[in-house]
Amino acid sequence: MNARVSAVPSVALAVAPPPAPPPPPPPTSVRGRSFADVYQSVMQRSGEMLPDQVVHVADLRMTTEGHIELPGGLRYRLNDVAVRHLSAALGLRWNRWFSSASGEERAEEINRRFSRTPGEKKIRAWMDRDGQADGIARAFLAPSFTPIDDHRLFERMMTMMKGLMDEYRFTAVQFTDSTTHYTAVHTEAFDLDGELLHPGFHLRNSEVGASALSLDDHWMRLVCLNGLMVRVGGKRSLYRTHRAIEDDQLAAALVIAVGRLPQRWATAFAWMQSAKRITVPHPDDAVAAILGDSAEVPKALLEEAQRVVLRDGDLTRFGVVQAITLVAHQTNKDPDARFAMERLAGDYLAATPAPGIA
Repeated sequence: MNARVSAVPSVALAVAPPPAPPPPPPPTSVRGRSFADVYQSVMQRSGEMLPDQVVHVADLRMTTEGHIELPGGLRYRLNDVAVRHLSAALGLRWNRWFSSASGEERAEEINRRFSRTPGEKKIRAWMDRDGQADGIARAFLAPSFTPIDDHRLFERMMTMMKGLMDEYRFTAVQFTDSTTHYTAVHTEAFDLDGELLHPGFHLRNSEVGASALSLDDHWMRLVCLNGLMVRVGGKRSLYRTHRAIEDDQLAAALVIAVGRLPQRWATAFAWMQSAKRITVPHPDDAVAAILGDSAEVPKALLEEAQRVVLRDGDLTRFGVVQAITLVAHQTNKDPDARFAMERLAGDYLAATPAPGIA
């Protein structure tokens, strides 16, 4: 008689995954670049600029490679801003017209328009480190355009305000083809119900005519690094269109703008204290009202801010502001869209009713 051996089923032992590491503690101090470090970056960037060229439009030529040839034989490649400026000056839609055109066809059409366009243009350009051309055209502007370049701003701050600037840390420095953004916050924070808020400023400029020079009050929430721009009294701390200004006048404007910030911070902080205690019945509708009319804020960012304000559950005016600035900082990658969102959130905060009026 054969013995029957029954199979013993194998048992898989469940192994518990290792516990997730604890989240890092919230930061307790602000981090960023020193003024001296940012100053060096600005000076290095300014060294890449070529001298401005003022030329008659009729003397320009487009090559089959897509370069612009100036009188004397200089050839410049074009960046996106320069293409937009040329398109506006010549009355054409570059991408639509030339997406399927050959280099010869594009050059023929643009040269025909060059020859019939009166007046002059000031051409601003960068060095071309790739060596494909003599430079990279960054803008075609009116001959009278007098830019306030970034290096002039930082030279004045280095000369007149270095000690004051050493009290700040630059948390963001961003360059685009059309604008530059410098965000700096003070090392001393305000305490808002246990949250550390660092006040500072946001300096925005454009060396190619895309925006005026402006300096806005800026706040950074340390726990999540959200940013917020606030206009106290409906005015920015500094706003100046690009026109001729002496160095001494420019230095005085910067000293006054930065010097008045602490008084303005106190006003904005009082608004935040009030905003934390005012309930908003429909915060998603409030977000739509704040951002909906702005051509600079994509619809996707507006809708994301609506989702965030409902998800986070802070149904106060301060919660609405935080949702907008969170999306501006974490979801959005465009510094100009971030600038618009932070400014609009700041305008909403500035409209906070005084205690007892809400």
